[in-house]
Amino acid sequence: MRYSILITGAFCLFLAGCSTVETSYTRTIQPDQDDELGGTGIESTDIRTVSRKMAESILNVPQIMNAQGSPKVALLPVKNSTRFIINKDIFTKKIRIELNQNAMGKVTFLARDRMDDILKERQSKRDGLVGASKQEDLKGVDFYLTGELMGLSKAINGDRSDYISMSFQLIDAETSEVIWENEYEVKRVGETGVVYQ
Repeated sequence: MRYSILITGAFCLFLAGCSTVETSYTRTIQPDQDDELGGTGIESTDIRTVSRKMAESILNVPQIMNAQGSPKVALLPVKNSTRFIINKDIFTKKIRIELNQNAMGKVTFLARDRMDDILKERQSKRDGLVGASKQEDLKGVDFYLTGELMGLSKAINGDRSDYISMSFQLIDAETSEVIWENEYEVKRVGETGVVYQ
């Protein structure tokens, strides 16, 4: 009995000695603040900067600035041709938010990505299943906003360089003309190993 108590006690001491106390922490930083994790990909600072820059630039396009009424804009998917896995819709949605907050009615965005739900609700109103405050035709799109992320990468001995071009276009839905285009570029050099998601 005494022997088994000694064995149990020794085993408990062994386990206590093997266990390590890991401390984890979380801190909140501003979206434009460097997270100090390194990496050569697209950062939150880039997303915020490019969205502000593109929104300001769009408002200076003559077809927007001099339009009678409020041109209707719909978002098209952004093409990602970089090596990074990124939620590419974050760019156009952030540009839309910037324009909606600061454009003072200069543009109106149409929710084309929600068409199935919109058509169901519209039909429910027309069938009298739900109350309708007004019945109007769906608005047509004047312009499409889209973009492309392109990259050039190179690496040697654990170091990496990434050049990323983030370009955006406003396309006339009637003529297919590109009436506006702008670009934001960034180049970073750092160590490999950071995973972007």
